[in-house]
Amino acid sequence: MDNTLSSTLQKYIEHFPESRTFSIDNMLTIIDSPQFAVLPNHPYRCPLSVAIYCTHGTGTGRINAKTFSLTAGGFMIVLPNQITELVDISDDFRATYILMTDDFTATLGIGNTFSLHSTISQHPHIDLAGRAKEALESYLSMCKSIIPEHQNPHRLEIITLLTRAFFLGLGYFMHKTESSDSSRQSELTNQFIRLVEQNYTQHRDLGYYAEQLALTPKHISLVVKQSSGKSATEWIEKYVILDAITQLTSTDKSIKEIAYDLGFPSQSFFGKYFLRVTGVSPAQYRKTHKK
Repeated sequence: MDNTLSSTLQKYIEHFPESRTFSIDNMLTIIDSPQFAVLPNHPYRCPLSVAIYCTHGTGTGRINAKTFSLTAGGFMIVLPNQITELVDISDDFRATYILMTDDFTATLGIGNTFSLHSTISQHPHIDLAGRAKEALESYLSMCKSIIPEHQNPHRLEIITLLTRAFFLGLGYFMHKTESSDSSRQSELTNQFIRLVEQNYTQHRDLGYYAEQLALTPKHISLVVKQSSGKSATEWIEKYVILDAITQLTSTDKSIKEIAYDLGFPSQSFFGKYFLRVTGVSPAQYRKTHKK
């Protein structure tokens, strides 16, 4: 295993079965049925893109507070830094995990349009059958055959091309092609959401994001609303509140510490923001929902 990727994975997985682990150049790792270090009902953020293919049993989890279940033939994609929570897995649960760093996904040249990013965010799960299932199993088989050939100087290039081809093909099953005008709006929306993901703890004002995109706040509000169904402000609030909820329910940090983690000048400002968005105070939410 490569050190950087391995150190990241070891935060979430306590056992790597060497005979069923395939890793290449600190970019991509495929693991068959690892043992997890993540506790059930404890939300966490993983900086990697993770694709999960269930081959047996049943697994249930949450992504950004939405609950999903995987059964045999089910395929799920978790995007980097989404709030993820393992709810339960059956004793006979078996799955193959594809874990990819940002550096690797950036080389694929896919997933940068809002249509795909939004589709995965809203519908990360798909039941594979027929050609789609065959394509995934063929992709995994080829990767597992190529990665151990360390003397092959083109291993990474081959794996990159195979991965790009697979996910481009998967996109056919996950979303419809958009018109050019809609794609332009979607691309702007994707850029906005990516900026929010990276900056919501420092910037909650729409003006900052509009300035970064060289647009007026009014224009970015209109584009985001039309493309995603949520206003730009709602997207900012979503990321702030999801992070706040995760810390309130899964850590013992004080509300003051959480407020500063999220970039609020004081606990009072944070409390008013949280109350306005959720309808309850942070203390009341923690009292009601902390496990």
